[in-house]
Amino acid sequence: MEKPHWTTYLFLLIVTALWGASWVAAKIIVAEIQPFVAGSIRFIIVFLILFPVLLWKEGRQGLPKKRDLPLLFFLGLTGVFLYNVFFLKGMQTTSPINGALIVMGCPVLTVLFSAFYLKESLHKMQLAGFFLAFLGVLVVIGQGSLTALSQIRYHPGDLLIVLCTLAFALYNIGGKVASGRISPLGITTFSAGIGAVMLTILAYPYYDLTELAKVSWPAWGSMLFLAVLATAVAFALWFESINRIGTSRAAVFLYLVPVAAAMTAILVLQERIYLYHLIGGLLVLAGVYVANHFVLGDKKRLEGISSSAS
Repeated sequence: MEKPHWTTYLFLLIVTALWGASWVAAKIIVAEIQPFVAGSIRFIIVFLILFPVLLWKEGRQGLPKKRDLPLLFFLGLTGVFLYNVFFLKGMQTTSPINGALIVMGCPVLTVLFSAFYLKESLHKMQLAGFFLAFLGVLVVIGQGSLTALSQIRYHPGDLLIVLCTLAFALYNIGGKVASGRISPLGITTFSAGIGAVMLTILAYPYYDLTELAKVSWPAWGSMLFLAVLATAVAFALWFESINRIGTSRAAVFLYLVPVAAAMTAILVLQERIYLYHLIGGLLVLAGVYVANHFVLGDKKRLEGISSSAS
């Protein structure tokens, strides 16, 4: 019997809410915990949660083969280590709303990287979509000011979030390659474990048990939220939803993440939304829509022509 779709959509709404709130949780965490240490602790927790689940669900079949280790290393480097270094350092000096909006350019970057590295075809509408999304990112970074952009006085935190986005786009490319050989749970588990090792090596000089003992309960609560709910649980629900309705239908829900981030920031941090946030966000969403919707329509038309010709 087919599972009801409403539960899948509920899962996806939960995922977007958790990922949106993760930007606020990170803001709270880096105010008290050194960013590298925070990243190390986060992914140690994630790996300790996911590894037993992987063994329970997949047994020895879930363990990586030697030939897959370089690819898993790349995934841990880009999607965990570099992403979180830029993410947590960036959140020290930028807002959750800015960060979530900038990261929304990631799908378009993934399309471009796919064309370059995986030799996938690149449609002219994808380029148009990339331009719109990139313009939206510039609006957010420049706070709607052409003067600020012309003087190249970007906020340092915003620029780090741009690098964070690039790292995650590369992770997506690696994930496309790995998905044919490794299960989604295996990819998440071992990239988290490898990334945790890298982050711990980087964070080692900053580990101070005395300082960690002074961290407030709200910050530790945010850490547990980020590791358990926004990472382990959210990715489990995400992959389950993809298995039920497919990647393209599930991906649409990612565009709710900035909305969730903005609502959480307003409720928890009392942040304000400015006009440039709305304009930049709309441009990014328009870019992603153009890059995906019209290309998909062209493919369907081509398939129809091909089938009718045969």
